[in-house]
Amino acid sequence: MLRHVISSKALMAVLLPASLAASGGSSCRPMTTYTGEAFGASVNVLGIKTTISDTGTLPGNGGSLSTQLAGIDLPGVLKLGLLTESTTGGSGRTSSQSSVANVTVTAVGIGVTASVLTSNAFAQACGGGSPSVAGGSNIADLVVNGHSIIVTGAPNQTVPLLIGSLIINEQISTVTSSFCGGSANITVNALHLKVAGVADVVISSSQSGVSCVPPPM
Repeated sequence: MLRHVISSKALMAVLLPASLAASGGSSCRPMTTYTGEAFGASVNVLGIKTTISDTGTLPGNGGSLSTQLAGIDLPGVLKLGLLTESTTGGSGRTSSQSSVANVTVTAVGIGVTASVLTSNAFAQACGGGSPSVAGGSNIADLVVNGHSIIVTGAPNQTVPLLIGSLIINEQISTVTSSFCGGSANITVNALHLKVAGVADVVISSSQSGVSCVPPPM
């Protein structure tokens, strides 16, 4: 009588695909960490350094944060109307938003005005699909040094200035993907005024991120 001997390695090769199929294709249960924050303005000008209407950083396990400020005036730097910010994380997704009304920036002799600035940032991972990000900003009635600026809607539109530059709809993002893991992160700044070594002013900023890592073995 002919006998067949199956090695343990061969047996595992047969059983493992079957067990994966039975569990929906993967038994991986990744650990999810959230990041999120939104603020109305960040100012670093000639010794003045502050963040205005900031939600703070979202806890790693998600949740929701929000803040609102009726307005603020920093003479010689900026004046802002109503500021409203929020960030939320859960179910493998993070979403953040910022809205600022009646914007006037006068830092280092550069004049910038806008009636409304908004930014939004969205990140997702760990939800069965590929990690991804999305975001953008809306800018109404933008005027720089007396000149109306046409906002294209494209990420990182740059307006050169005599000193420095103004970045419109600034977007910085990273996305990584791997088996049983991945991450997605995006920051959107409606306006970012940069004068090297002198001024750095961000108006209406939203950041969202999600990270998935395999559980400890």
